[in-house]
Amino acid sequence: MPNLARILVRLIAALWCGALWCIGALVAPTSFSMLDAAVAAEVVARMFQVLAMGGLGGAVIMLILDRLAHGQALQGPGRRTVLLMAVGTGIGYFGLNTLMDHGRALAAAGQAVPAWADPGLLHNVSGGIYFLVALAALRLVAVAR
Repeated sequence: MPNLARILVRLIAALWCGALWCIGALVAPTSFSMLDAAVAAEVVARMFQVLAMGGLGGAVIMLILDRLAHGQALQGPGRRTVLLMAVGTGIGYFGLNTLMDHGRALAAAGQAVPAWADPGLLHNVSGGIYFLVALAALRLVAVAR
């Protein structure tokens, strides 16, 4: 079981890492350069939603496989990296995205948007967290041997 778990963990790590970099560096910018801004935003938002759900699911599966392999599939550094990526994904997508939606709703209603709900600022913070998660994914691929 430890060998199979290690192989599956490597596969999931590589898929998650590849998806993060592909969507963040290729698909999102290309979508905004080729499509109408509203359509591109819808398409990219859906991709980020799928990526966030898939990433969290992959993290849970990797941690379960590591547990079944008695800690041999991820080791300490890999386990910490998976947890860091899961927390980053949760904060970046589920936390900040909710605040951005609130800020957009306030702006659409013509109300003043507080600084903590400013969609532009939160988008930049979310992008920074996404980049850090993508860097952590590279580390995960490197340590999941």
